[in-house]
Amino acid sequence: MISSRAVIERYWSVLDRPLDKNALAAAQIALADGLAVMVAAVDLEPAAQPFADHATALGGTGRASIIGTGAKSSAPLAALANGALAHALDFEDTFEAGMIHPNASLVPAVLALAESERAEGGTVLRALALGCDFACRLSLALDGDPAQKGWYHPPILSGLGATLGAAVIAQLTEQQMLDALGLFAAQFMLSDELKRSPQSHLRAVREGLAARAAVEAVLLARHGVRALDHPLEGQSGVFHLLTGAPPRSGPMLDGLGEQLYGPAVALKRWPCCRGTHSAIMAARALRDKGVAPEAIARVEVVVTPPNDMLFGPGPQASVPRTPIGAKFSIPFVFAQTIKHGTIALNSFSHSHLADPQIIALAGRVRMASLERDAGFDAIYEVSLASGAVHRETIAQVPIWSTADVTLDDLWPKVADCFRARGRSMSLEAYFAAIARLEQDGVEPLMALL
Repeated sequence: MISSRAVIERYWSVLDRPLDKNALAAAQIALADGLAVMVAAVDLEPAAQPFADHATALGGTGRASIIGTGAKSSAPLAALANGALAHALDFEDTFEAGMIHPNASLVPAVLALAESERAEGGTVLRALALGCDFACRLSLALDGDPAQKGWYHPPILSGLGATLGAAVIAQLTEQQMLDALGLFAAQFMLSDELKRSPQSHLRAVREGLAARAAVEAVLLARHGVRALDHPLEGQSGVFHLLTGAPPRSGPMLDGLGEQLYGPAVALKRWPCCRGTHSAIMAARALRDKGVAPEAIARVEVVVTPPNDMLFGPGPQASVPRTPIGAKFSIPFVFAQTIKHGTIALNSFSHSHLADPQIIALAGRVRMASLERDAGFDAIYEVSLASGAVHRETIAQVPIWSTADVTLDDLWPKVADCFRARGRSMSLEAYFAAIARLEQDGVEPLMALL
């Protein structure tokens, strides 16, 4: 059976060797993308503001920057405040194969600790590359669905990846890293109940709690706090809690230290849950055919797991009460796209959530069935008031992987994110700071934000 200690030993064995250049380039892309999304969230997601206020109030003499405020705080509190921004717009990257956001808590945790520790830029990129890989491997090693056990696992696994990334910055020993994993699990495990709580902010800001727990775990482990002998594979370890089974050893260990998963991570083209992107594609195809919103009598959607969660429970999918709730609603995203033609950063404002035409159309979008092991992402059968029927099969939402992206390719998305901040921010200075991270470290980059 896989052992937590053996996994850590494998990761730590590569720290003195050059990492794969593609993985380091992917880490750089993920950093540029993730930070821009966090900047946009400062003004677009009010649920993140209490975290910035809390971190500022308790900041003391810390060195870590709180994005959008100009204030400094301790590393754990900066990770909390900045991490609350990371998923708030649901515009951050995804690891499709494991259905997680591997960099969402990793980036704020690593940057906060890197500022505090004055880490070198090259170390930051290595921490991001290894932490991302760890989170991806954890997601592939799951042997079952954590939701069946009551857990919402994406931020749990990304938080464990953030713990490993932060441990690289803090230069933990193997034993300290083992303890850090146990300390993270003792601080952060998230209930699946958030999907049934329409007013909850947790769906938006969850990564802040995971990022803070990661940094706290690393710092406590460095101070000598002992935690668990078998945090991942133990009979009450993280994996048994999530699925009732130990981690699958193949995905966890195969190629570990040689093949890194960062280049397989995908960036998002639209700021909403990846599972709703089929709705955007179907709605745009219908608009191209001349279908108007008022002509639609009903929409029946065949989906594949876990996208059934994007239809409820209850009325919250067709009448979402929060922006983050709307981002997790296939009915709302479909209705918004069929009316306006696309999904943009302002598509989930409260004025759109209250639009009677969008609400009415979203109410006519229903899940027809859930198909497992299907050869498609979703099927949209749209019946018009005239009696005509259109059928849109979305075989697969195209993946925009970090392996296929350069920093230049990110300019339009980053520009949109900076405009959403409502302040003048230099794209040239931002990309120059990203490009020179290895030489200059994180301070010039964070000073811009």
